[in-house]
Amino acid sequence: MSINSIESAIFDLDGTLVDSKAGIVNGLKDAFLRCGFKVPENAVIPVGPPLYDTILNVFPNIDNNSIERITETFRNTYHSFDLPLSKPFDNMVNLLKTLKEYGVKTYIATYKPKVFSSKILEKYFTGLYEDVITPTELPTWTDIYKYDCTKSDIVEFLVKKHKINPSKSFMAGDSITDIEAAHKNKMISIAANYGYGDNLHFAHYSANTPLELCKIILSLVKKEQYQQEAV
Repeated sequence: MSINSIESAIFDLDGTLVDSKAGIVNGLKDAFLRCGFKVPENAVIPVGPPLYDTILNVFPNIDNNSIERITETFRNTYHSFDLPLSKPFDNMVNLLKTLKEYGVKTYIATYKPKVFSSKILEKYFTGLYEDVITPTELPTWTDIYKYDCTKSDIVEFLVKKHKINPSKSFMAGDSITDIEAAHKNKMISIAANYGYGDNLHFAHYSANTPLELCKIILSLVKKEQYQQEAV
């Protein structure tokens, strides 16, 4: 893949810019208990997918009414877990500051509802990003607990809304859907392997630590050769 001058940066939020695992997991456990569901001891609560998919992962046979109750309960109390426990990964605030200094416009594409993502972003990244797009901005969003869209749809919407040039952009994220979104929208993909996803081997670049992510991104922005070759 040829690399042109980078004009736009798109980041996933949870697991990429922000370490929010404790807040999400504790908030979900609280919501499950409030709704009468005890999480099995061996259950893994995945962080990153849409909430609907996360609940189904823990309780595969749960009905939609229960999913809706858990979702509503989670969103009503999540702020008490999320803001106190979530914090940026090391170097992320400085990375976005540096990108702004270089004239690169930064955007956030996340499944995290805007009421929560905006609070986290305003707390740590005020003035360092242009826009945050969540499923509720998309025409395909239909109800409060199941998102009828993919991360690729979110990024495509973002690209069209801000007239972003994909050939001069990258998407950084910690899930398969983030890398797929980058490829579908014909932009550079960077895997944040330190996050909550796995099997991201098909990304153009891979970062095993937040610091490595910073080095990769700044090498692209400065047009410098990084030790990993783009695929």
